[in-house]
Amino acid sequence: MKSITRRILATATAAPIALALTAPAAHADPSPVKVDFTSCPDRLPVGADPAQWWCNIFVVGGGSMKLGGITQPLTEHMTISVAGGPDRAGKQVQIVTVTAKAMTVPGGALGIPGTENTPGLKLQALPKYVGNFGLSVDDSGNLHSTIDLRIKLINTLLGSTCYIGTKKTPIKLNTTVDPTSLTPYDGDIVGLTLNDNSYSVPGASGCGLLTPVVNFRGSLPAASGQNTASMRTYLASKVYTDLYPALRKKARSKPAKNRLPFNLPKTILRHR
Repeated sequence: MKSITRRILATATAAPIALALTAPAAHADPSPVKVDFTSCPDRLPVGADPAQWWCNIFVVGGGSMKLGGITQPLTEHMTISVAGGPDRAGKQVQIVTVTAKAMTVPGGALGIPGTENTPGLKLQALPKYVGNFGLSVDDSGNLHSTIDLRIKLINTLLGSTCYIGTKKTPIKLNTTVDPTSLTPYDGDIVGLTLNDNSYSVPGASGCGLLTPVVNFRGSLPAASGQNTASMRTYLASKVYTDLYPALRKKARSKPAKNRLPFNLPKTILRHR
């Protein structure tokens, strides 16, 4: 059984992505990153129609994120799986699962170039999901994605509770998709770039007596305007009756076709 985090959403509907339909699949290049569906939960709410449930995969596969005085290359993939559809009562349910790996921080604990792999000075950053994942379109037709994170800092001297941001005061990203970055890949995978330069970064906490040192190293807290994020992301979707064929016998309808994630309007394709 896969571990899941559930949120009930009144309006968001997770559905298959159709951005790849804007270019002939026969001429699409292979995706630079692997996108799989192993993180999709294998059980749905009781009474849910699997033909109306989709699992969307968002893989952050590159880019960088500036946290105060630290610019962190995104050298490890972060995978966000968003399974969604109506429950038995018709209420929309979204199940979000996030997996990530620790990344080595350039300059290590002291911020000295070339020391990031020195024993005792190695510092790693591990993104941790807090909540608020979403996808929306504003009045101008721009596509946005939100997510709240905190960053676990890993070093032999920092203990196990050292984080930038907390569950109550996370880093709140509100990214905008660069419409020129939409790229269809083979296998109905779509690449896009998410950007944000308006988020603030809280100070570190839980680092014991070294908390002031950590905040000095990272120039934290950092107000809005001092931080930037650019994340190359890859999206793919599957309906649950294809993802888990054993669920087909429970389907009470036919899957929807050519719909975007979260019921997004197809007008966003015009900006490509």
